[in-house]
This record gives sequence, C-alpha cells and structure tokens, in this order.
Amino acid sequence: MLMLKRKKIFLIFFGYLYSTIIIADEDLNLQNISIQSDKVTIDEKDRRLAFKDNIKIKIENYTILGSHASLSKDNEKLEIFGNPTSIHSIDMNGEAEVLVIYPNKSIDLIGNAKLKKDDNLITSNLITYQINSNE
Repeated sequence: MLMLKRKKIFLIFFGYLYSTIIIADEDLNLQNISIQSDKVTIDEKDRRLAFKDNIKIKIENYTILGSHASLSKDNEKLEIFGNPTSIHSIDMNGEAEVLVIYPNKSIDLIGNAKLKKDDNLITSNLITYQINSNE
C-alpha cells in the first residue's frame, strides 16, 4: 500500500511539473532541471508544490541550495528561501535571502544579494541574472 502511495505522489508531482513545462513558451528549455528535498507537499487548491529541508536544485550547470522552496503553477515561478540561499557554477557564485527562478531562466537574487563572476563582485538588495545555456 505504501508503495502505491509513493507511486501516486510521484505521478502527481511529475504531471504537475510536466504540465508547467508544456504551458511555457515553446522556445523555453526547462528539461535540464532537477529538484531534491527531504519533503514535498502538493497543494492542489492553490496549485503549488512546497519543498522543505535540504533543497538542492540543478539547472544547466548551476546548483542552488536552500532551506525551503515553492513552485507556483499560477505564477510560473520557483521561489527558494534560505539563510542564505546560494547559487554556484564553475565561474559564478551568488547568495541572497531569496532566489526566484522564472521559466525563461532569469533568476532574481533578493535581499542582501551578492554575485561574483569573473572576479567582479556585485552587491545589492536585488540582482537579476540570466542563465545562458552556453555556459
């Protein structure tokens, strides 16, 4: 019985993410994204997935770490919260209180944001960064 519940939750979760990708514009590529967490909660009423504890998100060559996250189907964005939340790639490091990822792979770093790329350090309350598939 427990195995059937796990399969059902996986199918609901996969269907939710897959339908979000289909709704997005055709030229957007969100196929290379994975989200790991200790706990996932599905809120069908609010059309939202909540991830809690030890969040690890891989998108392209980037790794994002946080304490909890929320994926909204209506707003089409993934919000990651932490103290701080961090994003890393081979040539870029950043951190902020909140990271927001949009379907076009634009990322907002919000609250005490820091971004270091190519030996340049940017600090601000809001930094917007665009993930390039070529990196």
